[in-house]
Amino acid sequence: MHTFSKRLKVLICGTLILFSASLINLGYAQKESKTSIETKIALETNLESRLKKVLTEITGTEKIITIVNVELINEKKETQPKSKEDDIILPGVPLKESLAEKKVESVMMSALGDDTRTLIKKLSVTIILDKSVSAGIVEIVKKVSSGLLGIDTQRGDILDIQQMRFQKNLFSWYMLMYPPNIYWIFAVLAALLLSIAISSFLFGPFQKFAKDLVSAASTSATALKEKTAEQSGGFSASLAALPAEMAASPSNARTEKMTNGKEPLFSFVNGANLKELIFLIKNEPSKNIATVINYLSPELSSQILREVAPDRKREIISSLSKVVEFNAADIEKYESQLKSRIDFLIGGSDKITKIIDNSDEKMQTEILNELSSIDPQLAANIQKTIVHLDILASLDIAGLQLIIKQIGTYTFGQILKNFSKETQQKILSVLPTGASTRVKQEMDLGKPLNAQRLEIEKKRLTDIIRRMRDRGLI
Repeated sequence: MHTFSKRLKVLICGTLILFSASLINLGYAQKESKTSIETKIALETNLESRLKKVLTEITGTEKIITIVNVELINEKKETQPKSKEDDIILPGVPLKESLAEKKVESVMMSALGDDTRTLIKKLSVTIILDKSVSAGIVEIVKKVSSGLLGIDTQRGDILDIQQMRFQKNLFSWYMLMYPPNIYWIFAVLAALLLSIAISSFLFGPFQKFAKDLVSAASTSATALKEKTAEQSGGFSASLAALPAEMAASPSNARTEKMTNGKEPLFSFVNGANLKELIFLIKNEPSKNIATVINYLSPELSSQILREVAPDRKREIISSLSKVVEFNAADIEKYESQLKSRIDFLIGGSDKITKIIDNSDEKMQTEILNELSSIDPQLAANIQKTIVHLDILASLDIAGLQLIIKQIGTYTFGQILKNFSKETQQKILSVLPTGASTRVKQEMDLGKPLNAQRLEIEKKRLTDIIRRMRDRGLI
């Protein structure tokens, strides 16, 4: 019984030892297998990355596919123990064995074990290029790949180069339902809705509002002009005493005919050709003058009556104060005659004045000399209306500063440089000290203008002075 129990214990211990050894061997095999797979993947990835980077530079395109398959083999080399014969033995010296040396040697051997090396058994490489790559480039790719990867045909390595046409991403309507295309669709729809809303507002309620605003502004401007005309005296006061029907008849006739799509009678008359009209009708019968005035605005009518003799003015007012029906054909015929005569009317003091105003000083002098020999009175009147640059010497500080602001300090200084010393001193004495100093600096240090540019700037300064004079600013 005792012997059986002892054998059973030995059997159990042996079984446990065998089971432990098998577990250890299994773990080592799994670890070795795992290490081998990781090495294979890392090596293939590294080779594929290097190869694709080089081939991209050679072909000039990224349409390249590289596939590298590596078959590995593990080789173990046993380490031969160092023999005692390798130790140096001196004659007469006994050998000494060190316990520490034995211990270190045994520990190192158990830790390092056999010397294991990982070798490449076979290398299979597949390269896929685009059809657009030429045959010469394909040949270069083959040579470079062989050299880079170390292809050895004797070892059984394979290098396969193929060409194909890479497919492009074709458009499909379902792609619009995914970002970022869906965001662009929403943005376009929002912009379209906003445009429709703005257009509806501008051509809907805002259009009516704009018409009402323009109508109100026109009414206010007309009322202000009529008030100014009434305050000017003369015929304006008499016009205010006319019956309401006669005073309102021109406006009513204009409005009615404009709504019918026709031009109102005598609509060709304006401030530009009013003097020509006065020249043509001032000797006409009073009835004709009253007919023309009836269809003009109060401002133009007042200007016509100012040019009419007092006795004729009385007759015209008398005709306007009575309601009389005229033949429509006669009035239209008379309007057509006046329009034709105005179109072919030439000359006049206004024409010659405009010509002189737009001429240089030399031409102005020549025209005035010729005109003085023909009509001295007209020449004298035109001489008073012509703007000369000498007027700058008679302006006050506000007028000079306004002109300098319009023309510029540099240009003003260059023009003033051509004046006489006396005129220069007179103009500069009116200006403040700072402004006078800046003008002097431009005269002394500024780049001189050439003759053509100087004449252009003089003409521009003359136009500025004329406009400011007409507006009553100087």
